[in-house]
Order: sequence, then C-alpha cells, then structure tokens
Amino acid sequence: MMNSMPPIPASRRRPLDRAGAPALTVLCIAQDAAVRELLPRVLRVDKVLVTADFSEAFMMATAEAPDIAFVELGIGDGAGLSLVHHLKALVPDISVVTLATKKNLEAAASAVSLGATGLLLMPLSGDDVLSSVWGIKQRLVERAERDRLERAAAVSARATGWIARIAGIAEAPDRASAARELVEILVEVTGAKGAVVYLASDTMPEELVLGAASPGLEKAPEVGTEKHIVDTFATPRRLLAVPLGSRNVAAGYVLLDEDKPRVPAEHGADPPIDGIIRLLANVAATAIAMLAERERAARGGAAIKDPTSSAYSFAYYVDVAGREIGRARRYNRRFSIVTMVYEPIPGQPALSPTEYADRLLAAVHDTDVLARVDENEFHLLLPETSGLGAHSVRRRIARLGTGEKSASSRALLVGAAAFPHDGQDLGKLLRVARLRAEASKTSVVHRLDPESNTVPDLLEMLIWETVNAAPARQTSAVRPIELGTAEAQSLAQSVVADAQRGGAATIVVTNHADLCLGAAVRSALGHEAAKVALHALDLRAVPGCERIEALAVIAEHGAYALVARNDDGVLRGAHAADPLLADVLAERLGRAAGVRVIG
Repeated sequence: MMNSMPPIPASRRRPLDRAGAPALTVLCIAQDAAVRELLPRVLRVDKVLVTADFSEAFMMATAEAPDIAFVELGIGDGAGLSLVHHLKALVPDISVVTLATKKNLEAAASAVSLGATGLLLMPLSGDDVLSSVWGIKQRLVERAERDRLERAAAVSARATGWIARIAGIAEAPDRASAARELVEILVEVTGAKGAVVYLASDTMPEELVLGAASPGLEKAPEVGTEKHIVDTFATPRRLLAVPLGSRNVAAGYVLLDEDKPRVPAEHGADPPIDGIIRLLANVAATAIAMLAERERAARGGAAIKDPTSSAYSFAYYVDVAGREIGRARRYNRRFSIVTMVYEPIPGQPALSPTEYADRLLAAVHDTDVLARVDENEFHLLLPETSGLGAHSVRRRIARLGTGEKSASSRALLVGAAAFPHDGQDLGKLLRVARLRAEASKTSVVHRLDPESNTVPDLLEMLIWETVNAAPARQTSAVRPIELGTAEAQSLAQSVVADAQRGGAATIVVTNHADLCLGAAVRSALGHEAAKVALHALDLRAVPGCERIEALAVIAEHGAYALVARNDDGVLRGAHAADPLLADVLAERLGRAAGVRVIG
C-alpha cells in the first residue's frame, strides 16, 4: 500500500495536452472524393496518405506502417470489409476506423468483430475526424507510457535482486571475502570485462588497500591514495571509477573495465547503467562498513560508547542489532529501528551532538539503544516494538524542540522501519529507514500554513500543491485524485486490505449513512476489525466539511492519506503515501470531530 500510489482510472484522467500529442501516420482508403480531400485538410500536423485503390493501399500500409487507417466499407462493391482484416494482418497495431453509410451498417458491425476500432457515418465532418484521431492518440500515448513503466519496472525488479545480492556480502567472513564477492557481482551485473575493489585502510584514513581484482587487472596497485590510484592506474586504462560510499560512509573504491562506452539515456528511457552501478556501490558501502565494524569489534577495538555524546557507538549498535535480529527470527518477535538526521537550518540555533543525543534519549525508553553514526545522524533500536510503536516514537522524536516549531520539523529528518515487514536483515532495515528519513525532508507537511488548521484548509492547500508544485519522484509525493464514488470506495478497500497485511493499524475515516469511504473501510475490515483502531467520524455538521471525504491509514509498514471533496458523485482532491501527512490529516479529522485519534 504504502510503497506505490494507486493509478487514477483512465476514465477519470484529464485529456492530454494537444501540444504534447505525437504526430501520426494516417492512411485513408476511400472512393468518396470529399473524404479524400477532408482528411489532409483537417489533419495538418499528421502525415496523411490518401488512395482509392486497393493495391496502392497495401503498398502504402507495407511501406509506411500507418498508425490509423480510415476505410470506406463501400469501396470496391463492399470489399472494404476484407480490407479491414488485411490491414490488421499487415500492421497488427494499426487502429482502423471504418466509414459507412446507413446502407452498410451491418457490414460495420462485422468490421468491429474483425478488429476495427470505431465507426463514422458518412458524410464526415472535420470534428468527426479530429475526435477519432485524438482518441486514438490518447490511447497510443497511454500505451507508450505503460510500455515505459513496464520497462522501468523490469529494470527496478532486476535492480532489487542485485541490491539483495550486494547486501548479502555483509554476511561474508571478512572484508576481503566481501570484496571478492563484490567483484563477481559487479562483473555479472554490468557486463564489464573486469573489476577492482579497493577498501578503506584501517590505519591510514587517506589510503586505499586492494581488496580483490578480476583476472587481467591483477597489476592494480596494492595500496595508495584515491588520487594516486585513479591518476596512475584507472585513468590510463579508461576504467570507470566509482566511490564505495554513501552520505556518511566511505568504505573504498570500485574500478570497472567496461566492454564498451555507455551512451546517456534520453529523457524517460531506462535508467543508465552508471546510475545502477552507483546505487549498488552505495549499498555495498554500507555492507562493507558493517563488516569493518564487526572486524574491529572482534579485535576488541570497538568502544561501546560514542566518545563525543551520550549515545552508543555504531559498532556496538550493529552488534546489538545483529543479536536482536537473531532473537526475532528464532522467537517470532518484532523490533523496529528509527533513523534520525539533524540538519540545522541557516539562521536557526544549532544543537551540538551531545545536546542532540541528550534530547533524543529523553524521548525514548531505557531499553532502546541509541547510536551515533556521524556528526548529526543517529540510529535508534526499539526492541519488542511493532511498526505502529515505531510510528509513535517517530512522532515523539519529531516533536523535540529545536527552536521555532515549523523550523524544528524541517531540521529533523526521521524515518522508521519494522522487522519483518520492511526487511529481515539489518542492511535492508537501515536502507528503508534512511530512505523514509530522506523522503520526510520533502514532505508537503513542511509547507502547510500553521495558521490554517481546518480540514477544508488542508484540502485546499493540497489541491494547490498538486497544481503548482514541481513533479516529484518520491512515492510519498502528493498527487491529484479524481474518482467516482464507486472507484473511490474500491481504492479505500484496497488500501485497507493492504494495511491489514501487518496486522494492527490505525484508521481514521469520514463516515455517514450514504455511500462513503467509511462504509468501504468497514466492509474491507470484515472480521479483522478487532486488530484495527478505527475512528469513523461524521463531519457533515462541521462547517466546510459537509462534502469532504477523507481517509488516513497508519499501518505497520507505511501510511496513506486521502482527502477530497464530493462533487456530485466525483471525489476531487489529493492523496499520498506520506506518514507525516497521514498524521496531520488524522489529527485534523479528530480535532474537527472533537476526539483524540493519535497520541
């Protein structure tokens, strides 16, 4: 539910902008001279081929592979029907629009069964032609977008498998073994002729140590600085150099001997391979850094406490988390982690790491383990805590005072992940929590007007956001929604059913006696209602809320928010898989009804 937004049905999508529609190749086969003159005059931006001859029509279709064909069924004493069949055989993707008089309507019905897209009665008008072509253009644009999304999904699916394999190197006996596994995976994934992996030195922070190399690259320097290795070895051999690092981790370097140069992808095409390589390098950096921490702990060199704050060290955190994962798997228990990044806002008083750690510790329990990763990043381990419990901790932490209220929420990035719903190994949980923390930075909640706190105010602000905000790639971005009542109820049932995968959930929904989201939620819950904290609120007596429909879901593995206005059976508004927005919407719905729905 919470990882992707449900699509808006095609029947409710806004018409495409004509300026962005593709130019098509149109074939017209007609005996009627008026038709042959009309199409080129009306379809000026498209390529129009006109003929009244069967043989010429076949040659044109074979040579040009037209997108649309207008076929007069009465051509050749009624042979136009067979022409529909032959054109579909020649160009399977062609859209055939049949032209008929009232005398041959029976043949028109047969043409549809042979694959014709539509029927126009003669004599034709320019509007008839434009409407037919525009509808087909829309379908072609939608088909192209589906194809693009399917290709992107295929790449994402492959990338997910690669990421899982890379994350698995964290279970290697040592960093040298992990480096050898990483070389093999990178060569397989990228098709490179060879790869070299350098690891960060334990004793000299500026130096890199050779971890593993493919055959043919064994002459790579055993040790050296990044500049020395790149300048003397990678650059002369035209190797692709990729840092093994993420935002806060520098674990080494990867050199790839590519088989052929890469060409940057056009806008909308599949992600370029170098972007995937850098993503995998980011994941590998985290895995190798965790291995390094384990190695240092095994040598007895890892301190339990962070020397500059009251938090634990990351090495101790990794050790405790590893044992917690083992117990959770063995005894079917739950636990959660929370990632917190403090990014001081220019012009606002900044906290020191010690002050920040003390404030975090004041908001958690004694059994929770707080570790410092770097200057302003902390991780929190929550034993025996479900995803809903992690959401509660996230709210408490987000409310920590760091000055003016709205600035505080922007300065602190918080993301949570729960075992086993978000992952069953520490690397995956850390990645999910980190991604959610990053996503919280761009949440629409930070742009809300604190003085406008009613549900109608929230709806209007979100609608403005969908119209004026720049496109966002995050799944948590706010998107417009325009659905009929029945479609909206199906969406609500789908969201609630997905939320129940984790068991417990908190759901706040508008409810009344007519068809509404509340009825759909109750129907979806069925016998599982006991596991859900359901707040069905009737807001029709609240000024401004008479026609508002809203749904806020906070579940083990994510959150969802929908708020819209019912305009004569059509819900128009916005929705997002944004935990911060789900919190705000739930709180405002509860405030409007005079009840407390979340802590």
